[in-house]
Amino acid sequence: MLDSLSDETLARRAQRGDSAAFDVLVVRHAPALLKFVRQTYPESGDCDDIVQETFIAAWKALPNFAFRSAFRTWLYSLASRKTVDAMRRRRPQNDLDSAPETPDFRPGPGQRAEHAAFLTTLNRELAKLPYPARAAWWLREVYDLPVAEIATVLHTTEGSVRGLLQRTRKRLATTLEEFRP
Repeated sequence: MLDSLSDETLARRAQRGDSAAFDVLVVRHAPALLKFVRQTYPESGDCDDIVQETFIAAWKALPNFAFRSAFRTWLYSLASRKTVDAMRRRRPQNDLDSAPETPDFRPGPGQRAEHAAFLTTLNRELAKLPYPARAAWWLREVYDLPVAEIATVLHTTEGSVRGLLQRTRKRLATTLEEFRP
């Protein structure tokens, strides 16, 4: 029965201490949050911990959640902050050779070499970007969040998000020019 309720209804129930309602929210949003964190955080081994920290923070902060944004937006915002915190705790890595390997997203045997080179180049270029630009690109291009929600997630203005997206798209278009048909 709880599975059929909206995020807002579940969040309001969880605010009143209904842990089963919060469990449904965790199950509903954990896969997308994990994917987001994996795509924006360089150490894949720490991503599960970041998502777990996000849900712990959400549970603790839920009594004060005022529903000024969608629950999903609020979760992405928490995940973004936890990711940035984790990045601050890590020591800086400037060596591109030590960049973690990216998951294999190749579509099929006939196109593997071409797609692998493209994805490697795309992921390497995204990894070079500062966190806000990388997160804004993923949230817009992959998760299709509106600019207003991305601004809320990243605690910035819509104009800043538009600027980040414009610069990131321009940089990627230049870097990935060789892959154009």
